[in-house]
Amino acid sequence: MISTIVRTLSRVPIPLRSLAVCVACEECFELGDPTCPSCGSDEYVPLLHQLEGRILNMTSNN
Repeated sequence: MISTIVRTLSRVPIPLRSLAVCVACEECFELGDPTCPSCGSDEYVPLLHQLEGRILNMTSNN
């Protein structure tokens, strides 16, 4: 039963604009929480911000 729920939830689309990456443990979580639900750290970076920087670096190198 739990594996069925996990598979179902893993297919739920989550906009990148609403995700953050914890600096301490590198877990992704939804923005809006004041701390990382995994480790409790309050240091995080919006995921889209991270991806935009990498995409810009990739395109400027070509």
